[in-house]
Amino acid sequence: MDGFLLLDKPKGLSSGQCVSHIKKTLNLKKVGHCGTLDPLATGILPICIGEATKFSSYVSNESKEYKVNILFGVRTNTGDITGETLITKEINFNKKELMQAIDSLEGDQEQIPPMYSALKVKGKPLYSWVRRGIFLKREARKINIQRIKIKSIKSRERVDLEILCSKGTYIRTLVEAIGRKLGTEATVFGLRRTRIGLLNENNLIKLDCINNEAFASNFIECDTVLKTLPRLSLGRSETKKIINGQQVDYNAREEKEGIVRLYENEGSFIGIGIIDSSMKVSPKRLLSTK
Repeated sequence: MDGFLLLDKPKGLSSGQCVSHIKKTLNLKKVGHCGTLDPLATGILPICIGEATKFSSYVSNESKEYKVNILFGVRTNTGDITGETLITKEINFNKKELMQAIDSLEGDQEQIPPMYSALKVKGKPLYSWVRRGIFLKREARKINIQRIKIKSIKSRERVDLEILCSKGTYIRTLVEAIGRKLGTEATVFGLRRTRIGLLNENNLIKLDCINNEAFASNFIECDTVLKTLPRLSLGRSETKKIINGQQVDYNAREEKEGIVRLYENEGSFIGIGIIDSSMKVSPKRLLSTK
């Protein structure tokens, strides 16, 4: 079977450990995940199985929504509560200043990935370098913070936010930036991912509930997860050409350009293609026909 499971990632495990557990439990060879979550974090972790691994990057590239619990007045070496405390600082801001700070951080911006992250540099994740005492220079990356909303203010130290952001956003780094805007420090106390693209917390499965029966009943087809991409139906001869790696003409009335889901006229999903500016359709990632 080729498709996805929507895992409710438990706190305390890495995304890779979750994949290893599923691989072993279901006796599967090809398993991956879309969009790494820190061990501290919980929530939606799409698990791709078999041929679905070909589409993992398209799921990871979707915008994401998080619920984040912030602890103000503290900075740690990891950017979250699991790390070593480096600095403590007084808290002197009010709600109005908090609202101004988060409003100022919405929109397009650049963000430097933290050293404690799974981003690979020279073939190794950054966290493996920092554990050896090596701190590498990281290039800033463009991100977009679409929305930051205050969910609750529990005390002067504890605030809960809801954040909608682009791929590649590090919530720990954003939280530290909020702290600096307010003249103090801040770290992540708790984090839950509640949405990736069209995927939400419906139909999540717990890691300790995964078995062959649960796998069959919670299995999601590849194209269902990719529904944010436009659909394009091909005739029989066009389908054959695409499967053989050839381009075909795109003559439909709708103006589409970019990545699309490809289907045979009969309705079966065959993979992902790309429509270029000359209105040619090329295969990009196809399901195996074997």
